Amino acid sequence: MRQPICHLLALLTLFTASACYEDNIACLDLDATNFDILADQACPDCCVFPGFNIDVARVWADSAYSLSDTLPDEAGNNFRLLRFRVYLTELELGAGDEVLPTPENPVELSTIAGADTVETELNANLALLQSSGATTALVGRLRAGTAALTQVRGRIGMSNDFPAVYPFSAPAASPLSTQVGRLNFNDGAGYLTASAEYILTDTNDTVRVDVRGDRLFELDFGQPVPPLRGVNLTVEIAANYKDIFGAANLTADEASVADAILAGLENWLVITGIR
Repeated sequence: MRQPICHLLALLTLFTASACYEDNIACLDLDATNFDILADQACPDCCVFPGFNIDVARVWADSAYSLSDTLPDEAGNNFRLLRFRVYLTELELGAGDEVLPTPENPVELSTIAGADTVETELNANLALLQSSGATTALVGRLRAGTAALTQVRGRIGMSNDFPAVYPFSAPAASPLSTQVGRLNFNDGAGYLTASAEYILTDTNDTVRVDVRGDRLFELDFGQPVPPLRGVNLTVEIAANYKDIFGAANLTADEASVADAILAGLENWLVITGIR
């Protein structure tokens, strides 16, 4: 009599275990920070992707640079920088001839439509580089994939297709918000590419130069870098201020100085590492 009873208990145990089992629904994307190897089924919208950051070191040639430094421009005029800001936009990572999916950094704000504003969401995969303050900026959330990384691509300044943002509607921490000494002009119809404020210490004159126009750029890693899937990625960059202000006559007229700054911006950034 014992054998049939044992078989019955085994069947009951199996039935009970089956009745209590629930599928583990979680993230099955290897690029996500919350990838779950034990998941039975992919969740519809639970994956969290790592951040793509840039960390910019300010240098003058081979030395660290700070706003307290007094330095010569191309013509030998001594100057001290008060504030310098420049937009980098459309930032992406390249893998050879391929471009990784665009980093996602959604921002809710309003755009200008005639005399009205329209609420919208923009993907702000951009950064505002500044001569003081924080050096690290979040570009967006990234899917790294499996291909080796070879470059960072983007645009200096905003393209003409960038929507007319109403800056007061952007989150305060966003580079698109209204900045001290505004970087938006024409009542929010566009953004400056860069703005420089400096003192000519020989004459004690204070000058502000606003730069418009945009340029595409590519920064190479030097050699392919294997991607780290599912973890934050920070690209370390050196910004050489000598390539801009040491290559311009800062006593020239505003248009000439703006042209010199824009030309210097094309080569002032160099990738120094990745982590």
